[in-house]
Amino acid sequence: MKDITKMLRKGNLAPKERVLLVIRNDAHFQKTGKELISEADMVALTINWKPQDYREAEKYNQYINLWEMFQRLEFDMQTNYLTTMLALSRLEHTATLFDLKKNDERQWKYYLDRIIPDDQREELHQFFLQYSGYEYDRLAHLIALHSLPKDIRSDILLLDSIADTDHSYLLAEEQLARIVHGKKSLTDEDVHTLTKIIIEKIPWGHELSLHDTKISIKQVLFNTHFAGYSMLEFGKRLASRDNITYEDEDDLRTKLGVLSDLRYKLEQVVRDTVRDGLFFSEYIPLCHCTGHTTYEGETKLPHNELMQLWIKAKDKSERKLKTLIKNGKIQTEQCPTRFFEVSLNKSYISGKSLVKSKSQSAFVTEYEKQVDDLILFAFPNYLLHQSHVYENYQYLLAFKEVAERMSEMIGVDVTYKINAQLAEIDKSVELLNFSFRHLDDHINQMVYDNRDKYPLQIFLPDPGIELHNLEPKQFKSLERFEEEASKLTEWKTTASD
Repeated sequence: MKDITKMLRKGNLAPKERVLLVIRNDAHFQKTGKELISEADMVALTINWKPQDYREAEKYNQYINLWEMFQRLEFDMQTNYLTTMLALSRLEHTATLFDLKKNDERQWKYYLDRIIPDDQREELHQFFLQYSGYEYDRLAHLIALHSLPKDIRSDILLLDSIADTDHSYLLAEEQLARIVHGKKSLTDEDVHTLTKIIIEKIPWGHELSLHDTKISIKQVLFNTHFAGYSMLEFGKRLASRDNITYEDEDDLRTKLGVLSDLRYKLEQVVRDTVRDGLFFSEYIPLCHCTGHTTYEGETKLPHNELMQLWIKAKDKSERKLKTLIKNGKIQTEQCPTRFFEVSLNKSYISGKSLVKSKSQSAFVTEYEKQVDDLILFAFPNYLLHQSHVYENYQYLLAFKEVAERMSEMIGVDVTYKINAQLAEIDKSVELLNFSFRHLDDHINQMVYDNRDKYPLQIFLPDPGIELHNLEPKQFKSLERFEEEASKLTEWKTTASD
């Protein structure tokens, strides 16, 4: 580099400038295999240079020592990365094995079960209890359903054929009934409350950036319903208001899905539509319906009477659960669950809480009965959480921050290795996720096939979500590095605000 040669001839390079040239050359060579500085200039920069005093030598050595410490850190992180990838490879092998043999009852009873070491069985049991149980709203729904007389329950199942496994339709009708029943118009407060219920049932937040293609909530939103009313009808009103043209309903869904301000615009449309009398004209809630006809047949009681009976039963089940919670018999917890690219926090009653309660309630005894048949397929997920994969990933995240600051200080990118390592781990975890989700689906299918009154739910941690939510974690060698680096003014200026 001619400029460097000229500067060296003049002999006016400061120790900091001199040493940064050396470091940049080394970093560039490691990345590209090519030198930035000629051999002669490198000799002039290093061997032939004579510091004028100890301060110059000290400044030069501070940078060189820090660069050497960084390289040792990089080597430590390479070891960390390889250890993590090896652990993920072993976990993937175990998860794939369970996935392949999950449908052969003889195989999983007599082969897969033997894979679990005896000294890990109790820990696995506690892990499964922690991440299984009942979503609060769903359990309140099931308790209400099974408390009804058989003929009323049969009518409810005609209203909603999947009411014995899913609570969403009746919950929405119940929410409607508690606001609109007995009224001919709505107050501003009623309109606000209903709008909030409809909009907030949509999981808008916590988007994940994952490697493989995911379906956005904005893409599926207009395939869903609130009670029996299609969300696409709100979408059509939005399109009319914003002059959005479309060829068919699929085209409309696509165009609505790319709106950056979709939530704001949809909320305005919902509020105006509800205010204009949607639930008194275009869509009649069950609480105002005096008919008997459903898609599944004729109910014995009119729909409005059924809703009154349902709400009474639901209120009773809620009181029962709230009493158990208030008395400390059971506890609710929050758990993130994947919904396409969104992480939802759902309130659920964990199995640990149910078993500890020693309650004779039917939902507790049924839960305990189901655990033994299902726990086996949570073993790979349990192994992941027993490993050091997550902790190692946190260390790598912390090193990435240091590499970014080092890159800024020396003017050469040194993040390419750590970025590649994190990307490879992300890919491996996504591959692991594939088997985990198959096993989760298998558990859910077994639950469905058993046809229990109170089918348990699993909330096993999703590795993709877990990884995404991790924060950087310091370790001793990194702390020592930062302690030395903080002595340099240039390092302090790279700190993020």
